[in-house]
Amino acid sequence: MNALSTDLFLNWEYEKGKNARIRYREYSQPKTDKPSLLFVHGYGGMLEHWNQNIPLFAEKYHILAIDLLGFGGSEKPNARYRLSLFAEQIRALLVHKNISNVVIVGHSMGGASGLYFAHENPDIVEGLILANPSGLFGDTMDPMAKAFFGLIASPLIGEVMFAAFANHIGVSQSLLPTYYNQKKVDLQLINQFTKPLQDKGAVWSYLSPSRRPHDFTLEHLPKPCNYRNKAFLVWGAEDSALPPHKIIPEFQQLLPQAGAFIIPEASHCIHHDAHETFNARLAYILSHEL
Repeated sequence: MNALSTDLFLNWEYEKGKNARIRYREYSQPKTDKPSLLFVHGYGGMLEHWNQNIPLFAEKYHILAIDLLGFGGSEKPNARYRLSLFAEQIRALLVHKNISNVVIVGHSMGGASGLYFAHENPDIVEGLILANPSGLFGDTMDPMAKAFFGLIASPLIGEVMFAAFANHIGVSQSLLPTYYNQKKVDLQLINQFTKPLQDKGAVWSYLSPSRRPHDFTLEHLPKPCNYRNKAFLVWGAEDSALPPHKIIPEFQQLLPQAGAFIIPEASHCIHHDAHETFNARLAYILSHEL
């Protein structure tokens, strides 16, 4: 990409008296005529999951990509992980880089975190582009899934199951349902998602959504939320975990101004699963809608 796309780190005080190193990357220099773009990955992901998206925009826009606390190359302390914490992390990075005008591109949990940040800081965000965002689930979780998450919420069973799944086979089995194009789940992607699972403290962040599910929902936000600027929902038609026909109307209660664009033959990891179509839609939004 360019000379600025190497790993950078921010020492962030995530709780009073507690600091952690946050990994991010920066592409190009800030532009006077365009907002910065901030890419925020989903649960279990990392900034490299945007590798088929960022290069297309890196010459034209100033871009930041971040690893959320507990994921990717960021530290993984024993903290209370939650959307509000990730929103605080986003704010810390933007303050660190002196950015007051940003478009957030967020996938899944990263989309929910970006929306939470925009709700609390509406004047900073020029646009929200949410790719299969999580945070609103309705009645989409079947009884078997609820029973499973109940099991891994138990500290002892959860850690045993984490150890069982924190390997190439477990990662492959977890990723395949999130892709329509199964060939995209190759060894490179599996290695990319497996490596952070071996880090010290990974068990704390990866099990947090099952142990404290309410910390990862947007249900308590007012409808509509405080963010009133432009918003866009981009969804994979084949996302069985967050089916668009059920979840999009819920997000449009939070963001009535948000239009929805559904990409066929794409599942939950839409930005990587169908990267060419996703990139074309993102380019259109950035050029014609913002």
